[in-house]
Order: sequence, then C-alpha cells, then structure tokens
Amino acid sequence: MFNFYKTYLPRLLMELKVKVGKRISQLRKAKNLSQEKFSYEADIERTYLTHIENGRKNISLSTLEKITAALGVSVKDFFDSKEFK
Repeated sequence: MFNFYKTYLPRLLMELKVKVGKRISQLRKAKNLSQEKFSYEADIERTYLTHIENGRKNISLSTLEKITAALGVSVKDFFDSKEFK
C-alpha cells in the first residue's frame, strides 16, 4: 500500500531545508556578509548557520524571523523567490 508520509514527505522536507538554506546564503552573500558577521547580527551560532545553509538542520519560525530581520527582508519576501515556486 502506498504511504505518502513514508515515501514522499521526508524527501519534500529535505528539499525544503535545502531551498531555505540556499536562500539564506544567497541573501547573506548579496549583503556581503560573512557567516560569522551575519550569525552575530542574527544572534545565532555560526556553526548552526552553516548547517542551516547546507540544508542539514531544521529551523524554527522564531529562528527564521531572526534571520529575515537580520537580512532586512520580510518572511513573505524571503519566500517570494524562484527557489520556492
């Protein structure tokens, strides 16, 4: 029997983590910020940021809010990208 939750959901979530990480990295680099400088501004650990940008960690909504605030973009604008279409 086909089970969406076991077959496709883990893959979709992994793809989403990678897309979020790429978008963060893209916006951070557009502002010419190193991971160290940006992690300080966003008040998150640099190693955690590295894992996020590489799609290896899930992030909470509160962490996403910290990141988007440090990037100077709204959550809506963050997701309004070709990465998520």
